[in-house]
Amino acid sequence: MFNVFGLSDKGRFRAENQDSFDVSAVAGGLLAVVCDGMGGAAAGLLASDMARARFMAFARSALETSDGTDTGDILRQAADAANRKIYSFASHSEEYAGMGTTLVGVFMREDTGVFVNVGDSRAYRIAKDGIVQITKDHSLVQMMVDSGQITPDQGRHHPRRNIITRAVGSERFVTSDIFTFSIRPGDRFLLCSDGLTNAMEDAELHRLILAAGDAQTACRALVNEAVDGGARDNVTAIVIYDRKGDA
Repeated sequence: MFNVFGLSDKGRFRAENQDSFDVSAVAGGLLAVVCDGMGGAAAGLLASDMARARFMAFARSALETSDGTDTGDILRQAADAANRKIYSFASHSEEYAGMGTTLVGVFMREDTGVFVNVGDSRAYRIAKDGIVQITKDHSLVQMMVDSGQITPDQGRHHPRRNIITRAVGSERFVTSDIFTFSIRPGDRFLLCSDGLTNAMEDAELHRLILAAGDAQTACRALVNEAVDGGARDNVTAIVIYDRKGDA
């Protein structure tokens, strides 16, 4: 039902890649996640990978054995499980104290996609009639936009745009947001770290994904464009194409 491809690149300005991602066929649907670690070199990389692994393991098990539990609840519980694992690990090590990661995930089955996010990694829906940001950033800049202090366009170039207000693992408890979207024939979806969105306007994301004939071509085009354009961070993207026809 879905054509999917993921790709991550450390970019040209970072010594290592602290992003991670995963994709898996689960319970007759598709489960995917992108994480962007923080907390210094070793800590950020470890936090990202730990969150990816724990989120996927918990969600996969719960979805495959679900007795009717709401999908949004399962994804929220999976994010909580990742949070507990990272927080517990960091609490016992001064070297990793304060480490954390963003997380954006989705479970798609038939005509519905359920998304979860913590931090400023994002999910988008792309169709011929436009691009829609599904998730909402947990960031200082988003708070300033919401309060009317700055415009969304000013936020894109704000010097403090990388400060997030919520992360997986940095505190004992974390609140994740859930978004449910209907999947229309021909819809495309994007999960990505802020290394991609800080390097490219939404209009360019829309153009490149629509121009590609499949998820792999679209994903490679996005990551290559961001890196070649001078992205200052690691760049990670998962592109998902619905196979039921053109929107």
